Amino acid sequence: METSTMLKDLRNALTEWIGGHLIIEKKELDDVDKTIMKLEDFTFQHRGETVDDYTASTLLQLKGEGKVISDEATVPLPHSLFEIPIENISEVNHQTTELMIATERASYHISYNPN
Repeated sequence: METSTMLKDLRNALTEWIGGHLIIEKKELDDVDKTIMKLEDFTFQHRGETVDDYTASTLLQLKGEGKVISDEATVPLPHSLFEIPIENISEVNHQTTELMIATERASYHISYNPN
């Protein structure tokens, strides 16, 4: 699937999900992070050139209040933002209440609940 088609699928799904709650599971190597948030808005952002390989130049920013859940604690989502680097996006799979995004670095499984 072409990148433009994947981004269109993301935009369509997230537009429908604004106002609902998301559970986001990010898997990177052996690390799994979980975030719960109420989706208020989203944007695609291009930052241009970056100074290191870890900072993404193209991002999907999910905006809304939320919590990061770990084994140690539950803490508020910093700046009410969850960022997904998408410059090396390789797959998007959208079902009615599920969204899977695969990039070069990590995979993201997003579940949607309208309440």
